[in-house]
Amino acid sequence: MFTIRDPGELKAPDIYSQACTVASNTSRGTDGHWYRAPDELPWQWHLWFDGGREVCSATFSKHHQRWQTGPTLPLANLTTGDGAGEILGELMSTAYFQEKPKALGVIMHVADEFSLAEIGQVSEVVGEAGDDFQILRYNLVDDPLEVLADRGVSVEANSWRLLPFWGSAPGQARCTAVTLSRTREAFLQKLLACAEDLRMPVRIAVTSAAVETLAALPLLRPHLEGGCLVAVGFYKFTAVFAIGATGELLTARSLIHRGSSQVPTGFGDILWNMSQGAELATPKVLLVSGQALQLAAQELELNSGSRQPIHFELLNLAEQPALAEVPGHRPEFLIYDTTKVEQVRTGRTPLAQADSFRALWSGWARQSFMDTARMDHLYPTLRDLRVLRFSSWFVYMLAFGLISMGSYGTWSLFAAMNHPSWELTPYQMKQTQDKHTNLLDEKKHIDTTARLLQPRSRGWVTLEFLLQLFPEDSGVRLDSFFYSAEAARALAPAAKAAKPEFTGLNRTWTLKGLVKPKALDLLSTLNSQRGLSAFFERVAEATGDAAYRPEPTRQMTVTLAQGRNTRFSPQASAGDLARDSALTFPFSFEATITQALTDKDVLALPLEKPF
Repeated sequence: MFTIRDPGELKAPDIYSQACTVASNTSRGTDGHWYRAPDELPWQWHLWFDGGREVCSATFSKHHQRWQTGPTLPLANLTTGDGAGEILGELMSTAYFQEKPKALGVIMHVADEFSLAEIGQVSEVVGEAGDDFQILRYNLVDDPLEVLADRGVSVEANSWRLLPFWGSAPGQARCTAVTLSRTREAFLQKLLACAEDLRMPVRIAVTSAAVETLAALPLLRPHLEGGCLVAVGFYKFTAVFAIGATGELLTARSLIHRGSSQVPTGFGDILWNMSQGAELATPKVLLVSGQALQLAAQELELNSGSRQPIHFELLNLAEQPALAEVPGHRPEFLIYDTTKVEQVRTGRTPLAQADSFRALWSGWARQSFMDTARMDHLYPTLRDLRVLRFSSWFVYMLAFGLISMGSYGTWSLFAAMNHPSWELTPYQMKQTQDKHTNLLDEKKHIDTTARLLQPRSRGWVTLEFLLQLFPEDSGVRLDSFFYSAEAARALAPAAKAAKPEFTGLNRTWTLKGLVKPKALDLLSTLNSQRGLSAFFERVAEATGDAAYRPEPTRQMTVTLAQGRNTRFSPQASAGDLARDSALTFPFSFEATITQALTDKDVLALPLEKPF
């Protein structure tokens, strides 16, 4: 087992070395379960104890929504931490889960204490609205002495978590701090150490059973309305919560059981005073407990008969259908069954619509009193470990590349040094050079000949050019057509400049004839560069001749002149039209289309003779 040190106390090389040790000795770089909350893991182990002789142990399979009695844990082991490794090994088997767990969320529900501490300067942090408790919540975790009204408490022996009163009226306390001692952390620390040795993700949390029972109230009594006091009885104390008429939490108190009594002293008077302070119209109390219910009921009956009348109702946990499958009939476990919580959340029950219970379900009731965030801060994050793993792969690949390049260079040098050419005589080398020169000249002649013999102008393509320009029945009478393809005049080379190897090619199409009005649109499309390029592209697609395809090395121009046909006669008879068809064409045209191929074009003519 390696020792983890705070990264804030280490230098950069030591931080890197520690991160490499964590990556190689743990599964934190590959298993995302290390970075999830305990209640989010599919495999959970719940421990509940109230200071009595027994510890309630239960396992919960989140995938199968199944509760089962967990392994036996003596109460003394919670203080000494003995047997943590054996219990963890037992939980990793299939004895308590349908499949072998890949991770384990351990949640310890503390039910033997419930102390409340006053928060100082709440209004300065929360504000007038009293609806933003997150800042106060984080401050209470990071630096509790700056938040608590009593700054003489021991941070090493206790931990505090915020409990807001969402329904408190102006002028009343808006929140309180729930206090738990840290005496149970020894067992959890040993459990974490065993998990590190086994490379198994184990996430832990310490929660307050009283707050969890309050959050489970809508699951136990879905139709319970507000305007009452909820008294949850435990072995050493009774937690009392005041719920307003709208279902919002107003205040809370912790009543310690003195001596061997299981009911607080002056229980009835305290409940009466709390109902008056919460401004409840009728003192109504819901007694929640799995034990000593009758004693609490007798206390309230005596108080109602001799002093103030109090209406109360009993809720026996052992008789609740919702807890029938839960080990020990513990309501604290219910809020970890997300399926049941979601069913109540989407319902129309009074308490489920209150903001207080929705906030409790969203995480306030499951606050961990063990500061696991500081423990996690000692280890690199998942992103850091993934970057470290990627950098390790990159170093390996770089080393492999360098070795491969070195090996290839060595082999190439060895092959070159052992090549037969090193054994050639000067005469053989002269013959090889002459043969190589002749082959290069022959290849150049072949390339020049192939370049020269490329098809640049085809007669049938020229006819297709006319058909694409003037389709059938387009209303055009062509009187003359001339096509020419000539080599462009080569420019004289500048002084001391290399002689050009190629010359361009100029192709010209000259047309003259008569047109009818509907054919003027065909000619007008050629007046733009876009229309001319589209026409040449159409000819290239129809003929398969790449010489017509527009390219950056080819420049196309058109000269178009239109006029009226002096021989046109709109009143000519049929006989006159039969003798001279030119009488039906009102317009005349002359067009010259030029395509200039530069010396950079693939169809440019080579100037050097092939032979």
